Amino acid sequence: MTGEQLKRIQEETAKIQQQRFQEVGTPAEVGARQAARRQLEAAAYLAAVPTGDKYLEQTTGKTGQYEPVKQAAAQQLTEAQKEYAEALKKIGEKPTPTIAETPSWAQKTVT
Repeated sequence: MTGEQLKRIQEETAKIQQQRFQEVGTPAEVGARQAARRQLEAAAYLAAVPTGDKYLEQTTGKTGQYEPVKQAAAQQLTEAQKEYAEALKKIGEKPTPTIAETPSWAQKTVT
């Protein structure tokens, strides 16, 4: 009796989970969207890094002061692109809930 009730609860939970996946997407799809945002953020940051300061160059002769920032931003963009590519590989994954005929706590007593 308790096992049957647990099975019904698991089936209802599975239905609710499928409905949620239809509304907002699977965890893999949500992760891919987040990875895409991170990639866009990194690209925007790299594009926003100044190319140089001509007045500083003229007065001090110092050039390339933004080069470390550019390199770090480019590295961040590369990593974000890799994460996005990996997330796209997982996009088809859909977790399936397990519905047990006999609950795990009752398996030892049922033979």
